[in-house]
Amino acid sequence: MWFVTGATGFVGYSFLKEWERREYPVPLRLLVRNPKHPVLKPYLGKVELVHGTLTDTEVLIEYCRGANAIIHAAATISFSPRSRTWMHKTNVEGTRNLVNAAIEAGVQRFVYLSSIAALGRPASPDGLITEDTLWQDSPYNTFYGYTKYLGEKEVWRGGEEGLSVIVFNPGIILGPYIDWRKGSPAFFRMVSQGLLAYPVGTNGFVGVQDVVQAIFLSLDKHPHGWGERYILVAENWKYQKIFAEIAHAVKKAPPRFPIPKELAVGVGWMMEKVGRWFGLPAAVTRETARTSSSDFLYDGSKITRTYPEFQYTPIKSVIQETAKMFLQHARTAQR
Repeated sequence: MWFVTGATGFVGYSFLKEWERREYPVPLRLLVRNPKHPVLKPYLGKVELVHGTLTDTEVLIEYCRGANAIIHAAATISFSPRSRTWMHKTNVEGTRNLVNAAIEAGVQRFVYLSSIAALGRPASPDGLITEDTLWQDSPYNTFYGYTKYLGEKEVWRGGEEGLSVIVFNPGIILGPYIDWRKGSPAFFRMVSQGLLAYPVGTNGFVGVQDVVQAIFLSLDKHPHGWGERYILVAENWKYQKIFAEIAHAVKKAPPRFPIPKELAVGVGWMMEKVGRWFGLPAAVTRETARTSSSDFLYDGSKITRTYPEFQYTPIKSVIQETAKMFLQHARTAQR
């Protein structure tokens, strides 16, 4: 049995679909805060749902018992200063609780879905960022990235205490979700509504199906390749190219106006101020403005060397397939 956190999230949505496509090779126990979440509807009666959170330390031990692997995909992702306390509680303390529960319950394997943000972003990047890049304090690091970095430290500590661990650091994940207003699926919605401007930076991107395949492959191949971290980045693209490709796929005009870094940071500062005044989350923050206006390049080739059968899906193909699903969703919503 596999114990899974984050099953109702973006990656969890695709993970469950792949698990079903494989005809339930292993029973699943899902830790969920909302058992009535729409992602779960197709799987009712097929998986075991347990209600709880990562703060329920005693309950976590009970839920981990009998599992031979944990897939920890739950996280709070936010770039708003208002969310920092909750992010730390979920991404750091919650991961610590789950690692401790896994050790106490005698779970053999622990898969941690981290982020390239946990690798840190040097103020003066020199070439490709790899799995060996050491965290450096930098204005380009986000607090979210810092909490994932601390979460990783808890996982590696668990490895030293007997857990067999593997860490995946995906880039910006592209793919479908049931809610096209959240995360990177919102890119397709924004472009379809007539996005005019784009940030000038570069980042690493990967398809959600590739992330899911990496998780299944690692579990199938255990213990080969474990005790390591793997960057999951298919290609490094400019945001301009990403949005232009999405626009082409959804048959809309691409954004035409670059947002200079100084202007982006100023807008982020202003929106944070307004958000604090009105008690609302800022759509753009200084953190997101800095990172999306800078060029960070990642080397995602280690996993292809470790698992030769793993091949990345080209980002253009990921965008085209996701756009088809988005357009189908949009047509259905209009009926």
